[in-house]
Amino acid sequence: MDFYPIWLLAEITSDRNFLITPPWFWLIAGVTLTTSEFLLAKKLSSQYKFIALSMAASAFITSIVVWQMTVRLGIDWNIIMYEDFGIQILYWMGVSFACIIWVRPTLIKRKKFVIPDATEAKTVTDILPGETGQVLYEGCFWQARCADKTGAIASNQKVYVLHREGNTLIVAPETMFDS
Repeated sequence: MDFYPIWLLAEITSDRNFLITPPWFWLIAGVTLTTSEFLLAKKLSSQYKFIALSMAASAFITSIVVWQMTVRLGIDWNIIMYEDFGIQILYWMGVSFACIIWVRPTLIKRKKFVIPDATEAKTVTDILPGETGQVLYEGCFWQARCADKTGAIASNQKVYVLHREGNTLIVAPETMFDS
């Protein structure tokens, strides 16, 4: 990979005005979005966390892509910045969308739902050996399976919820604890 000096990222025009080039624009946008994420992180609710950081990452990616594209293809900065800027915006929005949809969920810590030990429930249907039935647990109907693979539980029986496997509760009949 060829090394390109940093001065290719900015130009000084003939009348001594500084012209910001597209890679610098996207780099500044990325730094601004990153800064806003870190400054506002405590004040944002969890549903909005890492959105600005995802957009900043896509701005950095856009900066690198635009810089490499213009250097490799030898395109004038004015054409990229003023005539084809809409394409850059669409590219940035697409990469931002992808980061928010696929990368952001991996950064968010979710609370695990824990069922308290030995909570009571009531069977609605029969739970046959190795099969699932339904129980009424905390006012909702859940699929349930007996902890004892060979045991069956009749309907309208009191059971204890031992744990959860996905959306299925693992239950034990009250008679198992009576002995």
